[in-house]
Amino acid sequence: LNNVMPTLAVVTTFPPNRWTTYAKRMIQSHVNYWPNDVKLYAYYEGTKPDFEHDKVQFVNIEEANPELIAFKSRHRDDPVANGETREIPGGVRRDPNAGKNDRGKGSYLWDAVRFAHKTFAVDHGLKTIDADYVLWLDADTYTFRKINKDFVTGLLPKNKLVNFLGRGDKYPECGWVCYNKKHPKIEEFMQYWTSLYIRDTIFEELEWHDSYLFWQCVKRIAPNDGVDIGKGAGAKGHHVFINSVLGAYVDHMKGKRKVKGKSSKSDLRGDRNEDYWRNVENYDPFGGVKFDPKQADDIVSKVAKGKQGN
Repeated sequence: LNNVMPTLAVVTTFPPNRWTTYAKRMIQSHVNYWPNDVKLYAYYEGTKPDFEHDKVQFVNIEEANPELIAFKSRHRDDPVANGETREIPGGVRRDPNAGKNDRGKGSYLWDAVRFAHKTFAVDHGLKTIDADYVLWLDADTYTFRKINKDFVTGLLPKNKLVNFLGRGDKYPECGWVCYNKKHPKIEEFMQYWTSLYIRDTIFEELEWHDSYLFWQCVKRIAPNDGVDIGKGAGAKGHHVFINSVLGAYVDHMKGKRKVKGKSSKSDLRGDRNEDYWRNVENYDPFGGVKFDPKQADDIVSKVAKGKQGN
């Protein structure tokens, strides 16, 4: 029985204004290059995207997660809970010692509301999807060639809970996080993470974005059950995703790269011989369609708030 191929599903989420910007391309690349028996569960807000394929299932994130709606409605109008600095009576407060360069400034590090979506999408996916492994994959990624299941599941040994792209002492890059649903700690791990939002104890943490919180959960709940797949990828560098083993299949449009629709040759710390990377400077991700300048401004302004943004 041990030789039975483990089953795999992928989960992602994106805000309504980013469908045409990057999410549609990510989903189309899943259809093109992921195995037929690997379904993508795309958690959306607002109107369901106009996209039909057997390999893709759209889930309304708010209908699926009443606790997310509750968290957002409690904190929607509190600037501090949305990464800003203006404090309101009865509102939440940052830890005065938190954040080196971003202290006293608007920053994604404390945008609790924005980053809650990801946590609840993962939680709902793990509770409802029938698969051995559930992979979180950011919606600003693009798979550029055929990827197989063995590669993905092989990055997470059966006795481990989760993998992530480590960056040395810093919290990991969480554009790719694979969860082992059969691990004995999976429920405890997700309960601990979601309770930060359900009980508002997130605001007692130093930072409130998903990567920092994920890292705390790993250290507190499963310190020996995480697998760092970022090792040897120039961990100190910010763009660890494409410099890891994942870069052989997937590009990640981290931060301002969303506007270009691709990473740059200069992002690579070493040589990559895949055609995609050889031609990345000449490649037009948008097929000649001009990128919406309003979207570009919005993305750039979000990235300016804090060191990397999403």
